[in-house]
Amino acid sequence: MLTNYLKIAIRNLLRSKSFSAINILGLSVGMTCCMLLLLYIRSELSYDKHQQHASELYLLGQEVFIGGQRSGGANEQSSVASAPYAFALKAEFPEIEQVARLYVNIIDEKALLQVRQGGKALRSFYETNGYQVDSTFFELFSYEFTEGSPRTALIDRNAIVLSEEVAHKLFGSEPALNKIIKISGTTGNGEDFKVTGVYRDESARSHIDARFFVPIYAGWVGSFLRDDKLDFCCNNLFNTYLKLRPGTDPDRLKSKFPAFMEKYARGDLNAVGFDKKILLVPVPDLHLYSAFEKAVSPTNSKTYLYILGSIAVFTLLIACINFMNLSTARSAKRAAEVGIRKVMGAERGSLIGQFLGESMVLSFLGLVIALVLVSLLLPVFNQMAGKQLTTAELFEPGIVLSFLGLALLTGLVAGSYPAFFLSMFNPAHVLKGKFVNSLSAVALRRGLVVFQFVISIGLVLATFVIQEQMRFLRNKSLGFTQDQQIAIPLRGSENRAIYTAFRNEILGNNQVVSAAGTQYYPGIRNPTDFGLYIPEQGVKSSHSVKTNWVDIDYLPTMGFKLKAGRLFSRQFPGDTNNRMVVNESMLRKFQLPIQKALGQKLNFDWQGQTHQYEIVGVLQDFHFENLHQTIEPYAFMLNNRPNYNFIIVHVNTPDMSRVLAFLEQKWKTLRPEDPFEYTFLDEDFQKNYQAEARTSQLVSYFTAISILISCLGLFGLAAFAAQQRTKEIGVRKVLGASVTNIVLLLSRDFLKLVIVAILIATPIAWWAMHKWLQDFAYRVTIPWWVFVAAGGLALFIAFITVCFQSIRAALMNPVNSLRSE
Repeated sequence: MLTNYLKIAIRNLLRSKSFSAINILGLSVGMTCCMLLLLYIRSELSYDKHQQHASELYLLGQEVFIGGQRSGGANEQSSVASAPYAFALKAEFPEIEQVARLYVNIIDEKALLQVRQGGKALRSFYETNGYQVDSTFFELFSYEFTEGSPRTALIDRNAIVLSEEVAHKLFGSEPALNKIIKISGTTGNGEDFKVTGVYRDESARSHIDARFFVPIYAGWVGSFLRDDKLDFCCNNLFNTYLKLRPGTDPDRLKSKFPAFMEKYARGDLNAVGFDKKILLVPVPDLHLYSAFEKAVSPTNSKTYLYILGSIAVFTLLIACINFMNLSTARSAKRAAEVGIRKVMGAERGSLIGQFLGESMVLSFLGLVIALVLVSLLLPVFNQMAGKQLTTAELFEPGIVLSFLGLALLTGLVAGSYPAFFLSMFNPAHVLKGKFVNSLSAVALRRGLVVFQFVISIGLVLATFVIQEQMRFLRNKSLGFTQDQQIAIPLRGSENRAIYTAFRNEILGNNQVVSAAGTQYYPGIRNPTDFGLYIPEQGVKSSHSVKTNWVDIDYLPTMGFKLKAGRLFSRQFPGDTNNRMVVNESMLRKFQLPIQKALGQKLNFDWQGQTHQYEIVGVLQDFHFENLHQTIEPYAFMLNNRPNYNFIIVHVNTPDMSRVLAFLEQKWKTLRPEDPFEYTFLDEDFQKNYQAEARTSQLVSYFTAISILISCLGLFGLAAFAAQQRTKEIGVRKVLGASVTNIVLLLSRDFLKLVIVAILIATPIAWWAMHKWLQDFAYRVTIPWWVFVAAGGLALFIAFITVCFQSIRAALMNPVNSLRSE
């Protein structure tokens, strides 16, 4: 019986090659999209699930309240805390088995690693994502070591643990263990470190995207921990991880935190007018915990997963709808077969099984093609999605089972209605030639076509809105000059020491307009803030203000616009004495009229001392963070010694390569052993929108594919409609109808359905994209033209699709059409 059904299924496929090809192509493309997006979503959901102690690992988060209001903007929680929390929590609560802190270098984005082997020349490499951790780190987190032991790797203060990739880059195929590496910059302060371990890279499945680890008591942060007065309020620099004892209820532990804060932190918090609330976040949840802007690496938003998951489901659903429509449309050709089978005693259940079996054959053929397409497209998809998915993942047992389940579900969904519809035919009517497509079947086909185009038009509208927002993010004025600004990092004390000489050298080039030093610049993270307050109002009225120390020429170099007062000037030597240039948002936060702001004194209490500052200038507001965040209070102060993290070089030249070569030559003159590095300020700012840009690209491509699949179905239905009306078309042509008349006649019904889809999709898409835009503090108003453009595009594509078949039918010789009459 099964063999017979399979033979019939194959014969039907071969008999109707065009319809079979449309169905198989639609299903395979739909499954390809679904499988690629499922692999992406699975990867996003799997972060840190591999950790041996995943269920017991938590990150300490915090909320800061200033003046009774939560500080933090869109990302209302912080993933970093002050240094003393880790060991105070462990001492206070027996439920906490072990703790470990991780420090992300806030001064140097990269560390300079230098090796010299066997009398060879010194080789230098800049490396990102080098983190400093407590010696207990590998007791919490699971890393597979290929050299050394995780138990002892971080005991020595001058130890370094490398990823396999970094070890290979530094030492080739030789063992890295016990080799010596000099680490310059604030990570290592130019000291030698011994390699004590090499591990397999975990960055593709962990929020800790480390390329190497060094102990937390090394470098600048080690000196800070040993020498500075640590408190529970300020210097929130450390990701603090807790490993709870098995069986511990985290909610019960969190309920004890308010008493802990009163005991340990209340005095420090009262001294600066802040308040804090600490909380626990499970480590496996961190990658998608969007309340944090970063948790070592940037977090992602579950919203984007919902968007991509919806696209995956809708794309496959569109392919299934094509199958249903084409199968029911061609039901007349199968009616006689059904009638004969019923007369011969076939029961309805066996007929349903037969037709479902046929859909399964198509579905599994589509699955085979989809697997081939996924294997071919995976490198391109990885590049778009920023992933490291491999073809080996396609054949993991869980993935194989899920794909088989996907094919089975697709076959059931696609074949369910045709199977039940065809099995209901009355054999007497069918065999007497009285069968016609029922009104309900026609109505369902039309409804499914509308549903297809509602999805496609909705995706087109979403694509237009996302791209419009991305264009807005790229082109919005940020309040400073971002073009032709080169940021050169000054990593380590040796590089900072050459600042004055390097600046003087490059200012001799007439293509260099200006150059100035700064601790931070717009587009990168600025972790420094002060709790400032007006003296008469007391410390309880303090507000958090981002602060930056700059060279005297920095503000003109950046092109900030002066609103009132003056910029820093060499005519005022006292500007180095705690004078500030602030932005307009700071005045609004302190409720200071701009006329009274100049000369206003502000206090900052720090470690028992009060420091006073004076406002001398006000800048127009500018964006120093991405446009997810509202503009917050910001203050600039002069650095009274040339100790900067970056030098910003403003150039004016169409030949950027020439000026970069000049800058590198001057750098090599002063620092011949250090690689020359630079970034462009406008590109650094746009890096903040990588997740949005990636989602925009993925949505655009998969929207195009969903439209293609919808058009495949429309193409098949148009072909069937033309075939059904062949004799009508012949009669009309004999009576004088033109090709244009016939094309419009055949296209009209389908275009009406698309118009209905436009009317349904428009409000749904507007609501969905309005919700998505709320994640941005600065956003576009959804323009009217996107609805016109999306509707017009859908009508145009549908018309072209139907038109092809309509013209073909209209050009047929009426003699051939009517010969059988």
